[in-house]
Amino acid sequence: MASDTIEEILRRKQAEKSAVPASQPTEQEDKFFSILVGETSQEHFFEIQTRDGLRTCFSYSDIIWIVYDPDNGLNIEFGGYLVTIEGRGLVPRLFDGIKQKRVAWVKEADHELQDHKENTTFISKITITPPKGFAEDEDETPSE
Repeated sequence: MASDTIEEILRRKQAEKSAVPASQPTEQEDKFFSILVGETSQEHFFEIQTRDGLRTCFSYSDIIWIVYDPDNGLNIEFGGYLVTIEGRGLVPRLFDGIKQKRVAWVKEADHELQDHKENTTFISKITITPPKGFAEDEDETPSE
C-alpha cells in the first residue's frame, strides 16, 4: 500500500463510494442533529430542517423553556413559538446539547429507511406552532 500512487488511492476510494447501494442511506443522511465540540463552543441560532427543504432558525437567547416527555417528544418554546421534535433517542445527547446551546441544527428524517438499529437518534417529525393570534387577518375593520 505504501507504493500506491495518489491516483490509485483516489480511484479505490471512488470505487468504495460508488459501491454503496442507492437505497442504503449514507452516514450523513442518518445524522439528525449536529452538536458543536469544544469546551466553550456555543451556537447563536438553532436551525430546523424539514424534509420539504424548509429551514428555520431561532435564536438561542429566545428559549423560554424546554420539556422532554417520553410520550410527546421534545418541546422547546422560542419567544412564543413552540417547536416539537418527535422521534426516539432525543435524550440525553440532543436534549443536553440544546440546554448547552451547542446544537447547530436538527432535521426530520427523509424516509422511514433511516429508522434502523444503527441510529441512536431518529427524528420522525418536527412541528413549529406560532403563537396564538399570529397571522390572523389584519383586514378586519374595527367595529364602531
